[in-house]
Amino acid sequence: MNKIKLLSLLQDFFNADEKEKRDKAVEIRGVIKKLKNKHRKTTKMLNECRDEELKKALRMEADIIQAQIEKGIEVLKQL
Repeated sequence: MNKIKLLSLLQDFFNADEKEKRDKAVEIRGVIKKLKNKHRKTTKMLNECRDEELKKALRMEADIIQAQIEKGIEVLKQL
């Protein structure tokens, strides 16, 4: 094992909390990205929809997704 790899492993071992935070932040960013895509699709369906009952359901889903995105962003700021 070369010195750089060994030092990297040791640093990761001693900075496990930081690594966990980074990994968690990366995971949350991925989830936020997926939620934004889903929100975009739901909003597009909402704009194209003619049925009022379906519009109501899509609007509620879009609001929930938006709240999840905002909560994810807040969690990222705390990390």
